Amino acid sequence: MLPSSLLVVYKRKGEIQPRYAKLSSENIDVANRLIELYKNHVGEKKKVLTTFVTELENQGYEYRFVRALSLLLDRKSRFICNSKINPSDLRKKIFQATEKYGLPTTSERRKQIVEVVASEMALSIEAVEEQLYADLDAELMLEKFDAPTAVELLQQYNLSLTQTLLFECSELSFKASGNWQRIFYSIKKLGLIYEVFQEDNFCVKIDGPSSLFKLTKRYGINIAKLLPAIIVNQQWDINAKILWKYTNEVCSFKVDSTKLGSLLWMPNFQLVTYDSAAEESFASQFRAVNSGWALKREPEPVLAGNYVIVPDFSLERAGLKIYLEIVGFWTEEYLHRKAEKLKRVDAKMILVVNEALACEKLVSLEKRPQLHFIYYRDKISLAPILRYLQSAFEEVKAKEIKMIEEMPIKFTEPILNYAEFADRIGVSVESVQTVLTANPPTGYVSISNGLVSREKLQQISDILNSALKQSGKLTLSQATKIIEAEGVNDITSILNRLAYKIKWHGINSEQAEIIPPKSQ
Repeated sequence: MLPSSLLVVYKRKGEIQPRYAKLSSENIDVANRLIELYKNHVGEKKKVLTTFVTELENQGYEYRFVRALSLLLDRKSRFICNSKINPSDLRKKIFQATEKYGLPTTSERRKQIVEVVASEMALSIEAVEEQLYADLDAELMLEKFDAPTAVELLQQYNLSLTQTLLFECSELSFKASGNWQRIFYSIKKLGLIYEVFQEDNFCVKIDGPSSLFKLTKRYGINIAKLLPAIIVNQQWDINAKILWKYTNEVCSFKVDSTKLGSLLWMPNFQLVTYDSAAEESFASQFRAVNSGWALKREPEPVLAGNYVIVPDFSLERAGLKIYLEIVGFWTEEYLHRKAEKLKRVDAKMILVVNEALACEKLVSLEKRPQLHFIYYRDKISLAPILRYLQSAFEEVKAKEIKMIEEMPIKFTEPILNYAEFADRIGVSVESVQTVLTANPPTGYVSISNGLVSREKLQQISDILNSALKQSGKLTLSQATKIIEAEGVNDITSILNRLAYKIKWHGINSEQAEIIPPKSQ
């Protein structure tokens, strides 16, 4: 991105376009000369570079173009204050001396003050003069420079021009050939208000800062930051409405990969990660509570008629899926649009709204059965989210229990696992366990994770008793192997059902033995 003063555009019949730098031999020559200038002046002061840049401008090149390239090269450079003494401390000494000896109204008086300070700090007069303002921008020294190629520099310039123009956009729409996970990740991280349409391809519309009443500059910058995630695709198309502040008119801006892709492509693009404390903190806390719900980041889009909703998270449990979106920037109109879209889908969604970032106070919003609002200010509270999830799950669970109770179920297998049976009939494990534990089928007994037929239970008892008679003693480890060989992995439940006790000899499980009921 560039300062607005360096933005170069042309306007015609309501359309606006940045004056992109073509990859011509002349532009590549200018870029190379600047790159070589920085390479050859490592160890020099910044004002030396500025002098050479000015000379290049005076040779007839567009000054905004040259200055913009120089600014981009500055960002690939590391400048340091090359002074052993803190210039701020040195200036403080000068001011203190001025209080004592009077204002330096003459060159002699100034020289006297400098001599006094130089003597106090054991410096030469020349050193004091040189280091007095060594921390000013022009006096900083170029310590390191990561040189790009000329083509990369021109591509970065064109990208920066586009981003700077987007500062003033009132609406941005784009299409891309792929990379949607990264794109939506960037949109969410940057806190942008968006809508998604599904035509021949996904089309994303982003409301610009003119739709907000606060944080306009920050929001416009965030839109510009999204651009690299779009143009990294092989095919993309961008349309924007630009509020041109100099003429107070709305202009159309269009750019696509077919015409200008080579000018903006970023071969080494990497997705930048921005702070999203609310989302990261929520995900971390949610996973820590072990609620039984599986949290998924960036789930698949949700169809809503001709629209698509792309939530931040999905929460899944036993076939029940609830979507969750954390809203940063929002307006009342945006939330109403969100609710209208949710009316067209069966999916439920929790909308967690940050009041501290709100651009308008939410006065009222019609309650929707699919939409559940939770508000937070400094930190998202899990309690109301968990209560809503539990309530939603209990509704589903009640329906599932009724369905299971009405099913004509007849079991023939000796061992039934609750989870496997729940998956077979498409209900939750909790519902299956509730029904079959409370009312086990005839000929079965319940254990912690399933059912065991009484016949199988007797077989296990006979094998354990036989092993005990042969050796006179059966360790817990031996009993475990016998029970597992019969297809049951819930050892404790089986032993409890058979009224066996475990006798411990210390803390080593290898030394523990099982005691049959008749020996108790």
